[in-house]
Amino acid sequence: MTPIAKVASDLDSFACDCAVTVALKITDDSCKMDEEQRALFMALYDHLPPYKSTLFDDTIHTLIRQTRANPTATLYAQIKKEREMAMAVITQEKMKMFKASVRGSLLIAQYT
Repeated sequence: MTPIAKVASDLDSFACDCAVTVALKITDDSCKMDEEQRALFMALYDHLPPYKSTLFDDTIHTLIRQTRANPTATLYAQIKKEREMAMAVITQEKMKMFKASVRGSLLIAQYT
């Protein structure tokens, strides 16, 4: 199992919702991370196991997949709505803690 897959499989449902929210931010280009970090967090999203979300229904993955494949203004508007709803619940402080935790877990997973 790759380090990114290991970290993804160890996330609880709140952290999975954070990963989906980061994917939304990256997809609509509202994320301020550099390209390397964007790639890392999208890989994390791509490795998420199925889980029960408290913020999103199953259509969120279809929305992200469609927007990644064929971005349109309509899809970006839907992404923005979902992202803003999620960030109102998650908060910026918790999101920063999530990202730091993932980065630390990846470092550990690389050496185990």
